[in-house]
Amino acid sequence: MMKKHTDGLKTSLCEICEEKEANYVCRLCKRKVCENDFNKEKGICKVCEMSICEICNENLSIGYCEICGRLICEKCTAYSNGTSRICVECISKINKGKN
Repeated sequence: MMKKHTDGLKTSLCEICEEKEANYVCRLCKRKVCENDFNKEKGICKVCEMSICEICNENLSIGYCEICGRLICEKCTAYSNGTSRICVECISKINKGKN
């Protein structure tokens, strides 16, 4: 949605709440969001914050680790058979236990 200011300039509304002016852009999904729906420290919107990889905190997750249950991205997936995934940290612990 677009909102017209009294000075004639158009600004967009937050793509999450659709109420406040969007002053930020999420570095991951590129959503235009308001201050309430933006994490300044991480540079991401609240939606991406809920689905970010819990290992690297950089990429969006693609699933859960079958062992620890954390959200993991493709980069942090050490094993996948198409239906289940195991994160790099759990694989590392498994491999240490084999020695």
